Amino acid sequence: MKKAAILLLAGAQLLAVTGFWLWSHTRHEMGNLLVGDAPDQVLAWARLAGLLATLAVLFQLALVGRVRWVEQTFGMDRLTRLHHVAGFALVLLLLIHPALATLGHAMQAEAGFLAQSADFLKSWEGLPAAYAGTALFLMAGAMSVLVLAKRLDYQRWYLTHLTLYVAFALTVLHQVSVGGDLTGHRGFRLYWYALYAGVALAFLAYRVGRPLAAFARHRFTVEGIVPEAGDVTSVHIGGKNMAAFQAEAGQFLIVRFLARGFRWEAHPFSLSRPPDGRCLRLSIKRLGDYTRRVPDLKPGTPVLIDGPHGIFTAKRCGSRKALLIAGGIGITPIRSIAEELVKADRECLLVYANRNSATMVFKEELEKLAARSGGRLTLVPVMSDEPSWVGEKGRVDRALLSRLAPDAPSRDVFLCGPPPMMKGLRAALAEMGVAAARIHDERFAL
Repeated sequence: MKKAAILLLAGAQLLAVTGFWLWSHTRHEMGNLLVGDAPDQVLAWARLAGLLATLAVLFQLALVGRVRWVEQTFGMDRLTRLHHVAGFALVLLLLIHPALATLGHAMQAEAGFLAQSADFLKSWEGLPAAYAGTALFLMAGAMSVLVLAKRLDYQRWYLTHLTLYVAFALTVLHQVSVGGDLTGHRGFRLYWYALYAGVALAFLAYRVGRPLAAFARHRFTVEGIVPEAGDVTSVHIGGKNMAAFQAEAGQFLIVRFLARGFRWEAHPFSLSRPPDGRCLRLSIKRLGDYTRRVPDLKPGTPVLIDGPHGIFTAKRCGSRKALLIAGGIGITPIRSIAEELVKADRECLLVYANRNSATMVFKEELEKLAARSGGRLTLVPVMSDEPSWVGEKGRVDRALLSRLAPDAPSRDVFLCGPPPMMKGLRAALAEMGVAAARIHDERFAL
């Protein structure tokens, strides 16, 4: 119900904007501009592209605004993926709008395209800033392509991505000065400003206000650094009144360690055990320059926490039995969910894939959890590259799962691991007859 309401709200904005555009251009004082002279038609479609581009920017901000009631409905991973896809549609609209606007005015003035562009920059209020903002948007789009092609590291892209807030401010100025849809229609102008204000307030409240409020209330600090197996380090975070910090097993936090070399970066990490009202534990694998420095953090380091986020929790298990599959560091949320499901009296089979036993994180913890579960948790480690291993070997695939969990279609399945592994397992589980609604995963990202 909540999902339908949010989608309806988003769709209503699209209908309102396109509906107003259609009304204002078919009932214009100069007649129906959609069937008028060629310049009028070109300019009409240019205005629609501009309105939709602005709406797309606001939509993008809403997707990454971490608004809790939206994020807890769809999951941040899905919102982030939609944000990435919608970004390319936004770039297309940003190219179409100025191209059509320049062409339409050039046709009216009987001038060339370049001459009209020069006139915009020289004589039209707000247009130089709009050109600069559009250039920044296009640059960010190009860098997104480089990130997808693995030719630019994420952190450099993310820092550049922050310039999009400047780009948006630059491009909206010309709407107020020369945008006929706003300057000529008071009602639509008020609606548009309300839309701006609503998105901006929600963005600031959840991206800035909520983490600062949580820090003021709890004063989060690093309490301890514990080395684990497989180049993994657990960071224990404490603070004041920790029992009041509401988080669930399987969720993740976006943390910013306020120490030299860390404070300019925020990264998402899963809770690797259920919150106990005293301490939060994040278990972080060394995968890059940032994570390589995590063992150097000192106790007492302040921590700014954005979250918790995610819907990858034990609540999604509607069956009496669960199949949990983890690959490598993907064990962090799975280990947390396993403990929560055992407490809820669910029967769990945990299949944990690693290259070798030396990289198996939380081995003793998981064995103890299974031992005291009263038979509710069965742990099956699988090693892909350890010939001497006496247990399960090879890859976690359909054959192995069919043997270990022939009743998989009656279970809820929780997956966390490398994306290729999860993609392959989803296909294998579907072939085994597991309904898509019973397969749960979350690929958290900024």
